[in-house]
Amino acid sequence: MSGWTLLIIALLFLVTLRAVAGKYLPRPRKPFGMSVLLIVILLGGGFLTIYSSENLADAWQRKDWPIVKGRVMRAEADTSGTIRPLVIYAYEVNGQVYTDSTDLQAPGFGNRSKQYELAQETVRLYPVGKEIAVHYDPGNTSNSALITSPSWRIYGQLGLGMILFAGALFFLILPGAKVGIRQV
Repeated sequence: MSGWTLLIIALLFLVTLRAVAGKYLPRPRKPFGMSVLLIVILLGGGFLTIYSSENLADAWQRKDWPIVKGRVMRAEADTSGTIRPLVIYAYEVNGQVYTDSTDLQAPGFGNRSKQYELAQETVRLYPVGKEIAVHYDPGNTSNSALITSPSWRIYGQLGLGMILFAGALFFLILPGAKVGIRQV
């Protein structure tokens, strides 16, 4: 199911819920600034959901890419910004040699000493000259990957986008309760 399909289903569900709930609950007006903020969050969440779902679909397609043997050219801890492992490798497709690099989907959070420790540990697994399996895109042979599964970043972005979208839609469409002191 594509990201657009999920968003349309969520929108239809919440509009239906609003129509049913609107018959039974009063609907006070929201302040204009709150409505604008909710619409911005809704659009941002929708964009993030669609963007992430397309990245997720691309990641799952990598599993079907052809595999060739490659060699590690260089492996080091990249310390420019977030510390991550950097593996540079070469592979050959139809007589043409390509070079690519990857951070092996290393997480970019944690303190710097842990990031460096993880990067060094990963680099030790990829010594220069090591033979590796390289998955390459048959439509664009210069595009390759060592790891074909989706990264945790894609799932995190997808989850955040869906929460932002659904939360903003919920507060925009569902009626709010009137806040105040009840007089008896």
